[in-house]
Amino acid sequence: MKTVNLNQRIGKRRPSLQAYTLVEVLFATALTSIMFFAGLGAITFSKVQLMRDRERAVMSDFCTHYIETLKGINFDNLTPGNAINPLYDGIGANEYGKKVTIRIPNDASWVSLNSTNYQSFCPDLAYLSGRNPQMSLGLATTTSGGSVRTRQATLQVRWDAPLRRGSQEMLRMDLLRLRDIESGQ
Repeated sequence: MKTVNLNQRIGKRRPSLQAYTLVEVLFATALTSIMFFAGLGAITFSKVQLMRDRERAVMSDFCTHYIETLKGINFDNLTPGNAINPLYDGIGANEYGKKVTIRIPNDASWVSLNSTNYQSFCPDLAYLSGRNPQMSLGLATTTSGGSVRTRQATLQVRWDAPLRRGSQEMLRMDLLRLRDIESGQ
């Protein structure tokens, strides 16, 4: 008697064991590695950008606060050497019993913001203490008929980039005060 395999009669073959070739495995590993490192680079880039944005927000807040304080000064007192506000003249103590002195700089040279005076003025500056924050305030006046008519304050701040990647970050704000508008003449 002749035995016939049932699978051969129907025309089906036994499924053979299939495996990936070495080239396919290496290609899949390389593709997965590329995608992994691209994702890792995107995460790092996103983190650096988030730090830059946070630092820019802190410095923008400082500049806005400083410029608004300069707006509150009497026009004739907006001169180098004067305190930016009676609260920051170094005579009276603040609510913590500390005397804070912040004066308008004599020239447009860079001044470090890593002092307790400036960090009392804007507490968020403590976040940037490791980035060497500095400010420069330039004052320019325009006279007409022997009296000062305008005062322009140019406030610039700079600080080191996060993770030391890139050049220094900078921000600038300007203030223009006119005597004629303020006095109503």
